Amino acid sequence: MLLSAIYKLVISMCLRSCILFGLFILIWACMPVTMASSIPKDSNTFIDAGCLAGDYSLNCDSLGLDQRFSCMQIINASPALENLSPQLPIVECLHLSEDYNSQEGILREGCMMPLFRKYIVMQGDEFKLIESIEDFRSIFAPVETKEEALAFAVALTSSLPRYDTSVPENYFPVSSPITPTYAKETEGGYLVHLFDKEICGCGSHPYYAIDYLVTRDGNVTELSREEVFNSTMQICVD
Repeated sequence: MLLSAIYKLVISMCLRSCILFGLFILIWACMPVTMASSIPKDSNTFIDAGCLAGDYSLNCDSLGLDQRFSCMQIINASPALENLSPQLPIVECLHLSEDYNSQEGILREGCMMPLFRKYIVMQGDEFKLIESIEDFRSIFAPVETKEEALAFAVALTSSLPRYDTSVPENYFPVSSPITPTYAKETEGGYLVHLFDKEICGCGSHPYYAIDYLVTRDGNVTELSREEVFNSTMQICVD
């Protein structure tokens, strides 16, 4: 019985280590696109409330947010979300599901891991979990400016703004010229130009420029994508 208990404990510890290592790889792979090292001002509100700031994540154990909202990790939201209306302090809650076939959350972040993006906002003195696109739209729609449209596109997709169009390290350009991020009013809403990187699987993990249509009621639809950077390096991310 003792050996069986020890075996189960070792397996559990190994599984947790593998999950955390996979999460580290996923975050590291996303960093070249993010291009933001400073803490967004919204995160400062959470820090003032009692969270502790790390290099990329927030430790909110003192507030019980991780346990209350089942967050595997709480991280800074993109600074682009500061343009949402109403302007609420907001951070990301990464939730690890026990169901590998789950579709919960706003967006799946993990590769083989069922890791999902949710948000936590602070309304007055209360913390609220946003765990679906419908929840997000109910708080922040309608979309009335191009800045809000860019925030919606970033919040509800895996794409991020990129204003520096220089070639990332170990990559080469595939198309030219490359247009930096912009948002403009168009028929039916707003056109938002963002960038994304292929994260999962084995390969060169190219970058794409992606155009989204953001409607005034908060729907985000991909219109087109174009590969802009690629690499000769072959990397596997699971």
